[in-house]
Amino acid sequence: MRLTSFRARVAYAAVALLLAAPATGLGTSLQAAAAPDGHSAGHVYVLNNNLTGPNSITVFNRKSDGSLVMAGTTDIGGMGSLAAFSNGTQGSLIRTGGSAGDDDQPVATDTPDNGTRRGGRLFAADAGSDQISVVDVHDGRLTLVGVFPSGGSGPVSLTYEDGLLYVLNAANANPAVAANVTGFRVDAQGALHPIAGSTRPLSAAHPNPAQVLLDPYRRYLLVTEKDTNLIDLYRVGHDGSLSAPATIASVGAIPFGMAFDRPERPSEFIVADAAGGANGTGAATAYRLQNGTIHALGPAVPDHQIAPCWMVITPNGRYAYTSNADSQTISGYRIEHDGTITLLTANGATGTTPPDTFPLEEALSGGRYLYVLDSRLLLPVPGPATLSGWRIGADGSLTSVVDPAQIVLPFTAIGLAAD
Repeated sequence: MRLTSFRARVAYAAVALLLAAPATGLGTSLQAAAAPDGHSAGHVYVLNNNLTGPNSITVFNRKSDGSLVMAGTTDIGGMGSLAAFSNGTQGSLIRTGGSAGDDDQPVATDTPDNGTRRGGRLFAADAGSDQISVVDVHDGRLTLVGVFPSGGSGPVSLTYEDGLLYVLNAANANPAVAANVTGFRVDAQGALHPIAGSTRPLSAAHPNPAQVLLDPYRRYLLVTEKDTNLIDLYRVGHDGSLSAPATIASVGAIPFGMAFDRPERPSEFIVADAAGGANGTGAATAYRLQNGTIHALGPAVPDHQIAPCWMVITPNGRYAYTSNADSQTISGYRIEHDGTITLLTANGATGTTPPDTFPLEEALSGGRYLYVLDSRLLLPVPGPATLSGWRIGADGSLTSVVDPAQIVLPFTAIGLAAD
């Protein structure tokens, strides 16, 4: 990803939107709309990142064929920010819990899509007010639990495992404050309790971090840093406290989004490298985390597209997908038995998004549907965001199931989750 130009474009877009808002209405929040569906097969959640409070989440009901129907918008307190996300991040909205277990992964691809994941919780980053919103979920209906301090400035990424929540405070909009990671214990009611010894620095005060991620065993915490080309590694104590960070050089350039390959190879993870390929294109790299050490499983594998940044892995461990923000494409990778990865298509374009969008966050629903948040924030005249969606084939191919022209979201939308 061309970070300097990306920053400039975000700044330009913010000014343009402030000037255009009275005429275009883009500065207003999306209004709630009712589309009740008691028999939805799943749900898709969008963090609207409202620039004036309260922040909000829009919910879509997913039908059994993967199509989406808007269900409504719920206020969650806090406030959003454009500056905090100026270079993009992964994990500003995460979904946890449900009948299949306390994690943010949907059921396996070859498991019947019976809509059993009804309960659980959403955690949302309120980057403009330095807070985290906790929201209970039941069959797509949202109830705000509370809004809690994030323990730093500009929270942009969240990760959760078995009662532990960690937040990445990037401090992108506050040069006077250093970035950090901070941990919380989540009680049965959803309240957040800071963990002593869990607030730790990154490798530098402002390394432009992208994502924080707990390993499935809750033993290690990872952070990708875009400006330094580093991956930070923290050891997690039994009480949730964190060690000082160790730093590992990224194989590819500009490490961004990442995901662990669970349950097949829970010690292995894949990172999207925003500029890891030749001639300005990107790549993805597979790693193994073992005994506190990170080893690459091979070289960065180019996807021949521009700015692959966000990363998801299907719950059966067969495929990984990265969204290419500047190519309007999705690249699919096959995950081999030894954990190495190969492109599904020779040119790296497994799916496409509308030509006037910038595909950002990805989310998996039911294990067989992939959704992407398509932003129009960086257009010369910024416009509303939308969603693309595909059915994942047995061979990893993508078949469109959503018409993006039928979905209108706030221009500020930044986070995506699903069940």
